[in-house]
Amino acid sequence: MSWYSQQAMNVLAGKQFRELQSGYSPQIRQVTITLIITDMKTEEDCQKIGDTLRSLPGVVGVNIIPRHRRVTVTYNLPQMNLETIGYHITRLGYRYIQKA
Repeated sequence: MSWYSQQAMNVLAGKQFRELQSGYSPQIRQVTITLIITDMKTEEDCQKIGDTLRSLPGVVGVNIIPRHRRVTVTYNLPQMNLETIGYHITRLGYRYIQKA
């Protein structure tokens, strides 16, 4: 049986609904990304970016390295994604590059 067939059977059987009610979901996983913020130059820039990212739901940790203009963000999928993080950084007036 394929994974998709198993998931469909679980939904029909109500198994996933019970898992979500109990607060457990096997699909939640942590992702860590490193971004280069090209115009992050001052300590105030670091503080503003860090505070904004830490306030987002699903973000577990933020590590900022000002000297290298790098921000490492750890977040839970599916609560948060790269597009939302990028949106908030851009909304603050900064540009970012995702480090591969």
